[in-house]
Amino acid sequence: MAARPRLRILCFGDSLTNGYSCMGAIHHPYCEKMEHMLTMAFPDLKIETEEDGMSGATVKHGFQTRMNAHFTSKKKRKAAEVDDDVEDKSKPYDWAIVLGGTNDLGMGISPEDIFEALKAVWEVPLSRKCKVLALTVPEAGLKGAIRERIDAKRNALNDLIRGYKHENFYVYDLHAHIPYHSLPPADIARYWDDHLHLTPEGYDLVGNKVGIALVSLLARERANHPARPQKRRRIFRGDDKTFTEEAGDPTAIDQGYVVVRKVDLE
Repeated sequence: MAARPRLRILCFGDSLTNGYSCMGAIHHPYCEKMEHMLTMAFPDLKIETEEDGMSGATVKHGFQTRMNAHFTSKKKRKAAEVDDDVEDKSKPYDWAIVLGGTNDLGMGISPEDIFEALKAVWEVPLSRKCKVLALTVPEAGLKGAIRERIDAKRNALNDLIRGYKHENFYVYDLHAHIPYHSLPPADIARYWDDHLHLTPEGYDLVGNKVGIALVSLLARERANHPARPQKRRRIFRGDDKTFTEEAGDPTAIDQGYVVVRKVDLE
């Protein structure tokens, strides 16, 4: 039996990627829920996710170095070379899902500088034939003048992310689908742990939303590039041949005899 084809996904970012909650006592990454959804949607695929989220990390300082390590690591490259199930040994992942910018905004880094740093991060997987799904930066539960200032910068950064165009590059607007201020108090308590981080249920919501987006992209990809039907293996010589007697009327006895081939019995 042939091995199932693999779909390898890197979930990359900061504390929102590693599922930081309860002041670090709990880590519940969204990739767990996302992987479950993808497995249900595509049971023919072997889904493999790897999470690399670093609490406190910024896009400007450190993201690119970490991303480079995923695509140049000798260990990963060696593993790909000896794994016969890996279809494209030039890349360790099929998709990289990237979320970052929250910490940069808090440090006062401009949206333009964050965006330039994000482009350099995205370019690492894109240059290795790996598709990128970039997530916009979600809200934060800030109030007053600081909220207005951070919101304006976040909106500017998200506009830059949404407007970026590149082959094999896609955007999911996490900001639009994981709100904070527009939620009723009960839902804020349910999904948000503090003004920056989510509860485990909140991270499951992210995994659900991102999973749906990725399922849609993969389904569209399959529709545009359907798998080739496998050619039937011939068992006997002449198994595909049409005999002269078969061309007549099968109900007329005087028009030959019935030919039964192995393929007719399958």
